[in-house]
Amino acid sequence: MATSQLHPATSSSPATPTNSEKSPYSLTVEGASCITTPAASQDASAPKTLFSWTVALVAGVVWGFVFEKSRVFECRAIRGQMVFERWVMLKMFLGAMGISAFCLALTAFVDKPRFDLIRNKFRAGCQRGVFSATALGAFILGIGMSVSSACPGMVLAQVGAGQKNSLFTVFGGLLGCVLYAMVDKKMQSFIQSGYVFPPDKRFADEFLGIDSKKTPYLIIFIGCFALSVSGLIEALRSWDSMVVYDGAGTVVNTYENDFQNDCNGNVFKCRSWPPSISGLILGFLQIILINKFSTCMGSATAYQSIVATPFLLVGEEKRKKMKEGWLDYWVTFTPANVSLQWQIFYCTGCLLGALISASMSETYGEAPGMPPWQCVLGGFLMLFGGRLAAGCTSSHGISGFPMLQNSSIVAVPAMFGGGIAAAFVMKAAMGDDFYPAYEDSVVLIYGA
Repeated sequence: MATSQLHPATSSSPATPTNSEKSPYSLTVEGASCITTPAASQDASAPKTLFSWTVALVAGVVWGFVFEKSRVFECRAIRGQMVFERWVMLKMFLGAMGISAFCLALTAFVDKPRFDLIRNKFRAGCQRGVFSATALGAFILGIGMSVSSACPGMVLAQVGAGQKNSLFTVFGGLLGCVLYAMVDKKMQSFIQSGYVFPPDKRFADEFLGIDSKKTPYLIIFIGCFALSVSGLIEALRSWDSMVVYDGAGTVVNTYENDFQNDCNGNVFKCRSWPPSISGLILGFLQIILINKFSTCMGSATAYQSIVATPFLLVGEEKRKKMKEGWLDYWVTFTPANVSLQWQIFYCTGCLLGALISASMSETYGEAPGMPPWQCVLGGFLMLFGGRLAAGCTSSHGISGFPMLQNSSIVAVPAMFGGGIAAAFVMKAAMGDDFYPAYEDSVVLIYGA
């Protein structure tokens, strides 16, 4: 989740290779991320920088608040989705994807230069092997999601909502970023092996030879399809259709989310909102990111910037020298300007938003977590795989896929494939321990 204004030389037409074709790190695009070197992206004035931070913080608060209300961050919702026992995650995912598609299509209609700018930022995300990097990385990411019962962005809501052991997932994710930064340079020959989408055919419309004037309509079709599937799942499996049991095995209520929904007359105090509606709200956040930062939703790059923060202690000239060696990838993500700083405020807002939501609904700390070792291992796999795939769940699924980015179209099914395969293996091996247990004071819920 990072962006910057492209250097003028990179603002080329969609069919023109960007500067990233010359050097992997002169312009590094990771799913929803575009990171330029400090020389190519200078900070704005202090007031403008402060405003950017504020906008990012507020957007993050909304994101975290809605994520907590959806209850999709709960371990049971994630693992349950991967074994097709619960559908909270997919409803929200498709709802966000659908509205994101409409936001992108609207941008293509009313501000095509900005739309082209965003797509050019994403273009370098396909600058790696389709199978050796994108599919493999996404598959590893999916395994990590099932192991930790999280995704790179979702874990922020878990921490904010007080979910047990969620900080271990963050720690594992940071470790994954550190290791990937250390080996990326050495892995380049492998990452670039196999088929790589040509520079002028890195989006589905370009690959299929579709007239660029028809691109917005194709994006709208994807949005309509995603929303239709989300609505169909809701019709077949309502968000309040999960059977809820007490400790004695007696049915006490039916909710797909993990708590009885007592709102006390205030919608913001509700323990849960319909996941499909929550997804729609998240999708609308794309408008803010598109118009303020000329980028789209994502989260994995935030972790990479955090582990690169210590390089702020050395000067810019020193960092340039470091980039000549094995630290190239690592140093590239140093948050030395607004293009990488704002995402840290966005992530901080995510934590605060989830905390506010959980506090208002009095659910803070009630959602159980996975054992620490599963959190660390899963977090590690998620972020290592996400860096290899050049994007995470939200950047590939909610942003890249509706943008028609070829790498995202490959990554999304690979990601869910890894998650589903890992979840079924884990369920067979773990039995009753597959889902975390609630404390005695909390109603126990099992898959319907």
